[in-house]
Amino acid sequence: RIFTYGKHNSADTDCAHCKGLQKGEEDLEKNQTNIKVVLAAGGTGGHLFPAQTLALKLKQKDESIEIVFVGPNLGSNPYFNKDAFSYHEITSATPFKKNPLESIKALFPLTKGVIQSMKFLRKFKPKILVGFGSFHSFPILAAAKLLSIPIVLFESDALPGKVNRFFSRWAKVSAIHFIKAAEYLHGKTISVAMPLKKQKEEICKKKAREYFQLDGDRLTFLIFGGSQGAQSINRFFCESLEKLLKKPLDFQVIHITGNPERAEKLKLIYDQYHIPCFVKSFEENLHLARIAADLSISRAGASSVAEMIEFGTPGIVIPYRYGNNHQDKNADFIANEIGGAIRIREGE
Repeated sequence: RIFTYGKHNSADTDCAHCKGLQKGEEDLEKNQTNIKVVLAAGGTGGHLFPAQTLALKLKQKDESIEIVFVGPNLGSNPYFNKDAFSYHEITSATPFKKNPLESIKALFPLTKGVIQSMKFLRKFKPKILVGFGSFHSFPILAAAKLLSIPIVLFESDALPGKVNRFFSRWAKVSAIHFIKAAEYLHGKTISVAMPLKKQKEEICKKKAREYFQLDGDRLTFLIFGGSQGAQSINRFFCESLEKLLKKPLDFQVIHITGNPERAEKLKLIYDQYHIPCFVKSFEENLHLARIAADLSISRAGASSVAEMIEFGTPGIVIPYRYGNNHQDKNADFIANEIGGAIRIREGE
């Protein structure tokens, strides 16, 4: 049970599934010396944050488990806590290019990455490898397949990425956050909860707002463009300020920009309009911002959508329009199936 199961009732002692899991866990406990796990992740916070949360939960369950992150440029990645986790860097590139020549060029770093990964896996000898998607995980997943190391995939989006779709045919199981993702994957899938760093705490909005040095009773907006920020969302909200100020609204803002320079500029704008605010490029305790907010404006990344549902924060979602359009599917889910957001296309 690497992931927390979504709606499964583990308290049902008569459930055959639970009995099987319990026996598996008992067998695992008998042989849990030197359990080694590789987590394949890299790139943006959307891939790295769930992976690091899973690592923390596994260590809390059993401190003897050895966990190593594998991916490119982890030591310099701002979304990876290199002081908290062991890691091994490899070379990677995306093989999924529209230009055939670019795909051929990508074969060289990919091949190098697979060779590096095979050397590492032969030395480390993990029991299992968990892939979190994106081309950053391609070489290590390919090496695991070649060495017959069991693979588990985690897919956070409603529309799976190309790497997870490709490797799902060889995975023991693909853990999915959105049920719809199963339509695009091969092999066995299981519905799980998103590994969130902080689950909902017993803390009121007033206390959460105090953390951000804001008024405990004032209407609060959370503006968040994802781990990389979103200039279009920053611009969208700034252009709305004058209209909001004309209405009888007494409001304040928590704005996470993803960029230090943007944070400084936006702070000046809020000060100019005399709007109470907390502006920062990155916030470690984003769960408190979710609790503090009455309304959020954000991208439709899988983590953002999961947090909106977990903390019950309604909002406006503006999907990122590039990539494989996975955020469109995420936005459709929370807007149409959950009814927890209004979807706006970028530029509307």
